[in-house]
Amino acid sequence: MSDVRDEDLVDAARVPIAAVMLGAAGLLPLILALFVRLAGGVYPDTPIPIVLGGLALSYAALILSFLGGIWWGVAATRATPELMPRLMAIAVVPSLIAWLVVAMAWNFPATASTTLGVTIALTPLVDRWLAQHGLVPAWWMKLRLPLSLALAALTLGLGFSLA
Repeated sequence: MSDVRDEDLVDAARVPIAAVMLGAAGLLPLILALFVRLAGGVYPDTPIPIVLGGLALSYAALILSFLGGIWWGVAATRATPELMPRLMAIAVVPSLIAWLVVAMAWNFPATASTTLGVTIALTPLVDRWLAQHGLVPAWWMKLRLPLSLALAALTLGLGFSLA
């Protein structure tokens, strides 16, 4: 007889409210920057929209790097010895891309945001791989997919508004 009740399985698949709230709050810097940028209207090159836009792109790059850190932590604590090297190698890629994007953001904002937005949009593929190998909670994809797609869309929109 199993020690796991049906209710426990349902709860295990439910995204914790704190994860939803904090994850959604993580989108606020890009929402604010995009709003300010678009509200600039006929004066899009004034300092506040430009500075906020640059900071928001840097923030999105930071979030991408953070995801790599999560993957590294999963690799170090949950992956089998066979999966660990591959996952650790994948985990360093987001930080390298984030560094590249920040380096080119001021001179090439549309290119930087496109690179960043597409990379963020692709991160659920790694998350799905983690879920398929049982390395993350059952609710992981319910949280990660909408957050990643929203962050990617905001990043792309902001970058093109800065171009």
